[in-house]
Amino acid sequence: MNLAICAIFRNEALYLREWIEFHRLVGVDRFFLYNNRSEDDYHRVLDTYIAAGVVVLTEWPHFPPCQVEAYQHYIDTQPRVADWTAFLDIDEFLWSPRFKTIPEALDSLPQHSGAVGVNWMCFGSSSHKEWHDAPVIERFTWRPHAGIPSNHYIKSIVRMDQHFVIADPHCAQVPTYSPSGKLILGSHCADHEHDLLRINHYGSKSRQEWVTRQRLGKPCSNSAPSPERCYEEIQARDVEDCEIQRYLPQLKERLALG
Repeated sequence: MNLAICAIFRNEALYLREWIEFHRLVGVDRFFLYNNRSEDDYHRVLDTYIAAGVVVLTEWPHFPPCQVEAYQHYIDTQPRVADWTAFLDIDEFLWSPRFKTIPEALDSLPQHSGAVGVNWMCFGSSSHKEWHDAPVIERFTWRPHAGIPSNHYIKSIVRMDQHFVIADPHCAQVPTYSPSGKLILGSHCADHEHDLLRINHYGSKSRQEWVTRQRLGKPCSNSAPSPERCYEEIQARDVEDCEIQRYLPQLKERLALG
């Protein structure tokens, strides 16, 4: 089974390499990335991956909203490059608590679904005030309890043997099911699930990183930055969750090689 990721980014050079290497560890074959007006040195990170055919980079210099337009461009121009494609952001880490790789988890699902909706598990700042040079999955381990409203959001992994439209960053216009087989309507799953597949969503990182990110705006909207309540909601230190760090030794080895 072949798995790709499609994502749009802006000024993510600090994070791209970890995000790519992590997802290669969990079974992603290729990355279709759309650069939205970045001003940092993203080519320094991506050029080696581009030369190796791991990353396909498209310059996407449009002003927001431009995220779903980038996704649709990928859908229309690269329809058969993968069996499945996950549509993610650079602060989202997709993995399986039950299997070593995502394709193994997808292989265990019924064959009728056009897409699988995977819930967020949102992490806060772990009381960090500023960026420091360590992997994201190592820096941020504290999160609220799993039942917070934000964890009802999904991101989609879509079968690519169908033509479809994506009109929301969270979901495609195809029959979408949770990993347990429940039909999902829209961008939220009524009963969020984190056992078979989940997305660790590092939406705030440190306070400094949150403030910097809000100044850039969002590729999905030309509206105002996220309100402060979106930051505060995920800062509770209810659970220290280090489960994803089972990949950390291999991830650090890969990062050291670069």
